[in-house]
Amino acid sequence: MTSPLIPLQDGKLSGYIDASGSWVIPPRFLLAFPFYEGLGLVAVAARAWGVKRVQRYGYIDETGKTVIPPSFQEAFSFSGGLASVVPGNSLRGFWGYIDRNGALAIRARYSLSGGFFDGLARVRRGRLWGYIDTRGRRVIKHQFDSAHDFSSGLAAVKECASGKWGYIESAGGFAIPPRFDWAEPFAEGLARVNNGGKWGFIDPQGKYLLKPVFDYAGNFSEGLAAVNAERHFDEAFHAARGGKWGYVDKSGRGAIDAHFDEACAFSGGLARIKIYGKWGFIDRSGQYAVTPQFTDASNFLGGVALAWIGRERFLIDRAGERIEIKPSGQKTVAEKK
Repeated sequence: MTSPLIPLQDGKLSGYIDASGSWVIPPRFLLAFPFYEGLGLVAVAARAWGVKRVQRYGYIDETGKTVIPPSFQEAFSFSGGLASVVPGNSLRGFWGYIDRNGALAIRARYSLSGGFFDGLARVRRGRLWGYIDTRGRRVIKHQFDSAHDFSSGLAAVKECASGKWGYIESAGGFAIPPRFDWAEPFAEGLARVNNGGKWGFIDPQGKYLLKPVFDYAGNFSEGLAAVNAERHFDEAFHAARGGKWGYVDKSGRGAIDAHFDEACAFSGGLARIKIYGKWGFIDRSGQYAVTPQFTDASNFLGGVALAWIGRERFLIDRAGERIEIKPSGQKTVAEKK
């Protein structure tokens, strides 16, 4: 199994590198996104109606070959065999869906749309959200103020009448009545919900497994969730600030003490954390797998992560060993002159 390709910007253009730091697809795109279902979403410069310079989105394979030409005003990655796009000739900016050949599979008529999960996609017409199947048939009528993707057979939606969030099943009926101020999709059998400004976790029956006592919380991943019990909203900065992050298990017990400034989800047994202004990685016991030393860092993908010290950029492996990124061969502005 080959390692996933990593999108990376080099100067003003983006391409893809592999886990050795070598350029597999040279930087030639305005934007490049991770591969999903074997296709990568990219953007290039184009002219609309022969006059205005704009971005147009298309899709490439892992060799860099164009599979679907860049002709879309907006686009998302593939999910469930379809991708949500705004066609290039759309004057109203409506979203539809294309198949892997680039053919329009579902007519563009939605003001917003999401990906397909559990065979259904959330779509908005006017100001209300509903759900369609992969053939474009309306399965759940447009009736919600807001809606999330389906996960584990349930989707979080905001009821118009009450302004509260609950969870519906695939036929559209409420499996968990709307009683939350906010609700997120299920992950590993639990969903994050907020009431009164505090976050907790419920099971698919709507029962609290962890009561809403956290000022913020992330989703469960590999059995642990990052939580913060002292975070507050800073009006001056218009952002949540303060407090320390730790991790809890599904019983609510503190699995890793709260002493991090930032904490991300576990993936492959490691989690990205920030302490004293530096990023590093911990294992499930809370021990440092990679000592905090980076100005910034990405999550691991295919056994490597991007890391920065100041303006210097490189890859690291799971032991923290440095892997240099090879030159792309792209000429700088000075070289072009």
